[in-house]
Order: sequence, then C-alpha cells, then structure tokens
Amino acid sequence: MPLEPKNPQEIIQLLKQMEQYNLNNAAPLPLDDDVKGKWSGIGFRMGSYHFVIAMGFVIEVMKFPPVSQVPGSKKWVRGIANVRGNLLPVFDLQSFLNNAVTQIKRETRVLFIAKDELNAGLIVDEVYGMKYFDQMNFKPDLGYDAQWKGYYQGGYTLEGENWIVFNIQHLIENQDFLNVAN
Repeated sequence: MPLEPKNPQEIIQLLKQMEQYNLNNAAPLPLDDDVKGKWSGIGFRMGSYHFVIAMGFVIEVMKFPPVSQVPGSKKWVRGIANVRGNLLPVFDLQSFLNNAVTQIKRETRVLFIAKDELNAGLIVDEVYGMKYFDQMNFKPDLGYDAQWKGYYQGGYTLEGENWIVFNIQHLIENQDFLNVAN
C-alpha cells in the first residue's frame, strides 16, 4: 500500500526519497564524444530507395492533405494545401526526380520543409522517423544512381539497409524545381 503523507514534513521527506531513488537509478547521459560523432535525419522512402534528410530542413511530417490543383503548373506540382491557415505548395518529389508519380496510400506522407523564404511540402512514399548514424560510417559513393540527378550526398548503412543522404539544399536551389509553371 502506498505511503500517504499526513503533514508537510512527511511530503518533503517522501520527495527527497523519490529524488534519491531517481538519482541512484537514472540511466547515464551519453558522453560528449558519443553525441559529436552522430548524424541524424528524417528517414523516408521513395520507391524502393531509403533516404534521410537533415533535420534542420524539416518543419513537420504530415499525412497527405487535401490539395487544390494549380492550373498551368508542371505535373509534379500536386497543388496547394491549406495547413493551419497557411498555403503550402505540395510537390511530388519522385515525379520531379524521375517522372514516376507517387501513388497516394495510407502510409504516404508530406515532408514540410523550410529554408529561407521557401516553404514546400514534398510527397514521399513513407516516413520512418528519426535515424541516427555514426559519422565514421559515412560512404560518399553510396546511392550513386543517374536518376537522382545529384540529389544525393553519399549515405550510411544501418542494420543492413542503405540510407542515402538526400541533398535538399541542391533541390531548393535548383531552378528546374523552383520553376513550377509549364
């Protein structure tokens, strides 16, 4: 049966006991060296490939929202979505990169990215959440495939799976990506 304190001194004593218990049983924090050697990003899938995008670019991961078509736009522009009162252009990343239209399914997600003045939603097949990699295991040639048009920066292998680092900076600076009109 739990102890029920009857006065302020008993409450303080109980809190001190709880504090001491937590101090004695808490997991240690990672060493500085452990943290410094890690790279993290949001893992996602396009087709049969696994990618990661640097955390600093991703504002939110969301389900595919209702979109309004944009007349006169390129086929990879899916439309404009109203996200909490803000208009967000939504682009089919796979369609832009290799002309393969992403089929919207239950696991389809939109990565809401932001950099400087650019806000956009990128449709991907699936999102796997945070991924952590040891920087010592970076492979600069991992992911080379002509279809990615230089949108990769090497990658990592984690638990037998290759994770290609997606070069989002290259994407948002690319005039082909920024020019959405037909």
